[in-house]
Amino acid sequence: MTSVRRALAFSFIERYLLIAISLLSNILLARLLTPEEIGIYSVSLAVIGIAQVLRDFGIGNFLIQEKNLTEAHIRTAFGISLLLGGSLFVMVYFAAPFAAGFYGEDQMLRTLQISSLNFLTLPFCTISLALLRRDMAFKRLLWVNLIAAIFGFLVTISFAYSGFGSNSMAIGAVATNIATGITAWLARTNRQLLLPNFSEWRVISNFGGQNTLAGIVTTIAMDINDLAIGKILGFAPVAMISRAQGLMNLFHRDVMGAIRNVAYPSFAVSHRQGNDLESQYITAVASVTAIAWPFYAFASLFALELLRLLFGSQWDTAAPLVPWFCLGGAIGATFSLIIPLIMAKGHINEAIRIDLVLQPIRAVATVSCVWYFQSITVFPIIYVALVIVSCLYHYEVKSQVQKNNFRMLIPVLVKSTALTVLCSIFPVLIYLMAPRSNSVVALPYLIIAAILCGSIWIGSLILLKHPLSADPIFTKQLRLFWFIKQAL
Repeated sequence: MTSVRRALAFSFIERYLLIAISLLSNILLARLLTPEEIGIYSVSLAVIGIAQVLRDFGIGNFLIQEKNLTEAHIRTAFGISLLLGGSLFVMVYFAAPFAAGFYGEDQMLRTLQISSLNFLTLPFCTISLALLRRDMAFKRLLWVNLIAAIFGFLVTISFAYSGFGSNSMAIGAVATNIATGITAWLARTNRQLLLPNFSEWRVISNFGGQNTLAGIVTTIAMDINDLAIGKILGFAPVAMISRAQGLMNLFHRDVMGAIRNVAYPSFAVSHRQGNDLESQYITAVASVTAIAWPFYAFASLFALELLRLLFGSQWDTAAPLVPWFCLGGAIGATFSLIIPLIMAKGHINEAIRIDLVLQPIRAVATVSCVWYFQSITVFPIIYVALVIVSCLYHYEVKSQVQKNNFRMLIPVLVKSTALTVLCSIFPVLIYLMAPRSNSVVALPYLIIAAILCGSIWIGSLILLKHPLSADPIFTKQLRLFWFIKQAL
């Protein structure tokens, strides 16, 4: 358990640093690029979304979960990655003119062709990153991803400042992947150059085929949002929705990414050792909701202020969408670890079934509503409705793999709810009573609200005896905070 907590600590440190870099990048890009240019890049990524899933082919997950991993498995995985990467590069590069013509946007052509270069670089990232995760080498992964993110950030901002528009983001992504491939290889203990072969292609193809099927369905359902909205409403609304979701994704994608990076291998280790997975899962959900729910409440309350502070007034249109996305994120936090749990127990078919059932429903419902109402306002509302359906179905499928213990789960969710209410009281009062400047709460009051929210959060965790308050990582950080306060 100590090694898991240590890995989780490094994963969180990595994610916080990457969030800071990403946030700084978004702040600068929001001022260097127009919503139209950011929308072009978002739609371009959606166009090649399926190709991204095919490129991965579940190879990383296979290398992590394979009990008897051999050099032949690794070399075959590398060979398949190279074959897929090269093929997809050719397909995307030469299909780019047709996609650009469909949207009537010449700039998309070059953005897509630059993005296609990622398919040549990613095979050199996938193998090394998966092997580092398999070994729980999260300290080395921290440095790999941090160096690559800083390099990609510098390249992106430099090209954006030089007037490359949406292409600057595509060039930055390629630069990030090149840096990741080099540093991940250097971080491995075994740095021998791999020679690709295909001796174990049947084993990997069987696993990858199932994994990829779910990935394709999920990608279509997710990317069709940008594809459909870009065609129906234009590129700027795509960017507005992306920016509104960005506040939610600071936790839903970025922080949860750190947790999922550790949760999957951790659940897999616990399953092999015969430990109580349900108790581990409930503890994880308790910790996630204790952090996520107060964050979402604060972001919903000060949506306009945060958007204005981070990205400028040109993104004000996105503010009314933020509370809906945060509500969806809060619900999603209660079941976001179910698929890693199911896959860790070896039930990949059940994990795939979740996506095969839910994602087509999400795609059809989203596109139909946007087309019918011709408005971006309906998008977050249908998003929340679909998250509720997803929550119910996730727990239904989980019960078939591992029995749900709601008697243990519900009390910890009640404590997370009470925690959220307590640390939101003063921010709500400040929001209602503080003076405003240019229609938003003045910055000093926003900072005070954040400090009060954080301080009350710490005290409420202890007062409520929330499970997170007993976690060694939390108690260690609390002791460190107290020591620093005493020293000052």
